Amino acid sequence: MEIGSFYNLYFNKNPFSIKKHHGKQDLFFASGRIAIKYIVENLGCKSCLIPNYLCSSVYQCFDNFDYYKIQNNFEINIKYLSDLINNNNYDLILIINFFGYIDKNITEIKNICKKHDILILEDFTHNLFSNNLYGDICISSFRKTLPTPFGSIVKINSSRINIKQSTGINLYYIYLNIVKILGSILKNISYFKWIWRPMLIYCENNVKNLNYNGFDYINHFFYNYYYDINILTIRKQNIAYLKNSLSYTINKNFNNTYFCFIMNCLDQNYRDKLLKFLISKNIYCPVYWPLDFDKNNKCNYSINKTVLMIPIDQRYGKYDMEYIISYIKYFDRNIK
Repeated sequence: MEIGSFYNLYFNKNPFSIKKHHGKQDLFFASGRIAIKYIVENLGCKSCLIPNYLCSSVYQCFDNFDYYKIQNNFEINIKYLSDLINNNNYDLILIINFFGYIDKNITEIKNICKKHDILILEDFTHNLFSNNLYGDICISSFRKTLPTPFGSIVKINSSRINIKQSTGINLYYIYLNIVKILGSILKNISYFKWIWRPMLIYCENNVKNLNYNGFDYINHFFYNYYYDINILTIRKQNIAYLKNSLSYTINKNFNNTYFCFIMNCLDQNYRDKLLKFLISKNIYCPVYWPLDFDKNNKCNYSINKTVLMIPIDQRYGKYDMEYIISYIKYFDRNIK
């Protein structure tokens, strides 16, 4: 048994009968990083605001920026943000819906941005199925929720924004998709782990260096193929099962989220030991995010040191959740 890690591909639908699950004007890019960088450059954004808790691949999309503060409960420090905006000129702000949580002050934040003519770039990667998008531009790296090889979707919600995307192809990107698809199919057979794991890691490492901002036809197809609202139901059931058995939720802000089950560990030592123990049991839990890129120590390191995400996605059910619970409880009784 293996829980977490890469998605495996499955084909259970007629590819000629799938429905579209996106708007006509939506754009598809190879990755969220490529999409953000393209948006910032295309709109000519000279100065941006980004949260002080994010991954390095996103940070690298911006040339000139200031951090605004994310508090330990994942809420935006609105006073700090207001002071920044009142004393500086910004073109765009990136707001991330961490693990699906939409900030309780988002209406006030929108009003502040509108007053100062600041575009909101909303990252809804962690709440792909949301019907309450608030950004002028909304972006989701949907491969974090759907078993697509790569891909991100961009939704434009403002009539004053006009972003054009080329329709050219990139042969190397097509090659990476083919390798990723083959590796993800082989992942269905545990015996082939020695083959599929290096294949998938190779693809992940090389797509980071890709310089291709054309329309992603391959993952446009896979997005529509795998998009299914029933995924949300399965994830919510798995989270509910863990909540009833474990007592490690972070705060009430995540009561209605479905990206993962969030454990708020006592300290980094406990988190790291538990993470290593679960890996030894083939339970792979992501850590968001390694913040080793911030040379000025302005990032919120305290969140990074204690938070652990337990996978609850649509691949799993009650039996898998019981497997996870049993080892976490074993760790607490015998190891920590």
